[in-house]
Amino acid sequence: MTQTDVNSQEEKGRSASQPTVFGSHTGLFTAADDDAPKSDLAVLFLSPWGLEEMCTRRFYRILAERFAEIGVASLRFDYPGTVNSLDDTSAERGLSGWSEVIGKAAEELKMLSGTHKLVFIGQGIGASLALKQARSASSLAAIALLAPVLKGRAYLRELSLFSRLIDDGLGIKPELRDSAPGSIAGLRMPRAVADDIKAVDLNSIEITALPHVFLAERPGFEADTTFRDRLTSAGCQLRAIPFSGYDTLVSNPLDQELPEALVDELIDWLKSLPQYQDHRPLPAKKPSPVASVRSESIRETSVRFGQDERLYGVLCEPAEGSIGVTAVILTTAYDHAAGWARSSVALARELAKVGVSSLRFDSAGVGDSPPVAARRKQVLYDEAQIADVGMARDYVHSLGLGDRTLLIGRCSGAYVAFRSVLADRRWNSCMIVNPVAFRWRFKGLPKTLKAYVRNALDLETVRRLWSGDVDLGAVTKNISMRLVDRMANRLSFVFAPAKPITQLTKQVHRDFQALASRGTPLSIIYTEGDEGQEMFRINFGDAGEKLSAYPNVQLHLFPDADHNLTPLPAREKMIALAKQQALSLGNRSERHIASAVA
Repeated sequence: MTQTDVNSQEEKGRSASQPTVFGSHTGLFTAADDDAPKSDLAVLFLSPWGLEEMCTRRFYRILAERFAEIGVASLRFDYPGTVNSLDDTSAERGLSGWSEVIGKAAEELKMLSGTHKLVFIGQGIGASLALKQARSASSLAAIALLAPVLKGRAYLRELSLFSRLIDDGLGIKPELRDSAPGSIAGLRMPRAVADDIKAVDLNSIEITALPHVFLAERPGFEADTTFRDRLTSAGCQLRAIPFSGYDTLVSNPLDQELPEALVDELIDWLKSLPQYQDHRPLPAKKPSPVASVRSESIRETSVRFGQDERLYGVLCEPAEGSIGVTAVILTTAYDHAAGWARSSVALARELAKVGVSSLRFDSAGVGDSPPVAARRKQVLYDEAQIADVGMARDYVHSLGLGDRTLLIGRCSGAYVAFRSVLADRRWNSCMIVNPVAFRWRFKGLPKTLKAYVRNALDLETVRRLWSGDVDLGAVTKNISMRLVDRMANRLSFVFAPAKPITQLTKQVHRDFQALASRGTPLSIIYTEGDEGQEMFRINFGDAGEKLSAYPNVQLHLFPDADHNLTPLPAREKMIALAKQQALSLGNRSERHIASAVA
């Protein structure tokens, strides 16, 4: 299957998967398609950890949809203390707590699907857990191990190295980096989990009477080849393939490609299993109509909404004492609803503690929300997302939560938030973090001129250009716009008339004036040195002095942080500002009501 074929599969149009609850945990159940064969197999997905989980979120969703087409249901869920899970206490028990939840998820999947036999598919540490769980899962028919963690200590060392490389690339100061074992990209691995991972050694596990095994080996990893030989000598019914595209899948969530060959191999392998042809009985349970879990202070509900229920999100509400304000938290195109370093999760739960409800959700084609036909594959800075934001606004209104609303976004989500507030007067307030621009004139996400020059000398770029993987038209347009900007700045006496055309300054000021006329509070946060400040300075002056014309706007500069707010102090500062703005919105509305009554 080619990349185009994968994209066409994505554009079929689907509802988001059905949220479900088992114990104190939520999951996403994807039922087999009604017109598909009736199979007695169902797939339980076991996630990797950290940045790898973020990179594989969309991949897992696509696999679930493809499996549904061949009659195989599936369930996805988050381990305790990770992603959207509200259960942090189980994480204190380490991998045993994760394994316990895997067992509960397996039972839930059997009841929802009606199947008798399960297939575990795991990547990274999820693959290791699948193999360890195989010894006690009597209903297990097969396991698929995608780049499994073979030795825990080596894995933690690799994570530490990769974490340093990421921090270097983000420009994070050494004293602000998280060096705890297993931590990466602002995500801290639960300490008990990290301690248990040190003891993981798949080569020491006794392999007897294993079911069918699928192994995707990382290219160039001799240890994977050795492990494959061990599985073969143990008599496993093994299908092993190279994990082509592994590096591009897990190394950069911003510009990743799906491993389409692996998708095809997994589907062919599932269809070859003996239980695939067996008849599936009726399910013993239907997904709960309300998939809610709660702690002492907050309640979270996994929801589907929008046209054909195609959008997935998490509604976070205070258990009691709401102040009547609701925040909607947007994703970028590369981090799902939990946010970079779980920042959206932390923001939502801190807002709930002061009485503010929130909805964090995936736009179409991001994370757990299926794409929309005819939209671009890369949804960065795509105004088509404004329609998704409108559906989110309609949804919170339908719940009776839409009287006072705050829209929050970072990076490309900041751009979509700003354009959405302009397009829809129902939004009462807005906070944007590191917007690259306020009106978009590039194609896709542009690089700096230095980056374009550096990439032009890179052999991998030449290879991708030759194979057609690079949009040459977009690159040409973006470089041209960057060059005109630079000339317009340096030779202002010649190019000054071109500035309003190339840099859209007049249009931006009209937009800001529109919000000022409505009295819509707008907070703008920039981390010092962020590339988005280049366009901001063009529009509003080097010190933002032209913002003085808009009393509704507040500018905040964060030192010692990157574009994603990876360091914890920067995230905490952003959360404090969001709480302040939400509480101010509540007080502002109360004062308005009191004035009207008087």
